[in-house]
Amino acid sequence: AMNEILNETFEEEVLRILSPKIKSVLKQTSIQYRDDLEQELKLLILTKINNGFNEIKSFFDLMAEQQYSN
Repeated sequence: AMNEILNETFEEEVLRILSPKIKSVLKQTSIQYRDDLEQELKLLILTKINNGFNEIKSFFDLMAEQQYSN
């Protein structure tokens, strides 16, 4: 439960930090599409945060791979 709270806080902070850049990019889009595109961008960012960190191997995983490859 604590891990979920930390993850949500982290996600909110990332979106807060990226918000000015998202708004800036959205100005290049027609007004009628901005809300939808903003939601899509945020969803992609959150998906990458959640999936991206799962793809990162730990130090011990890398060491085990190295050991088995020799």
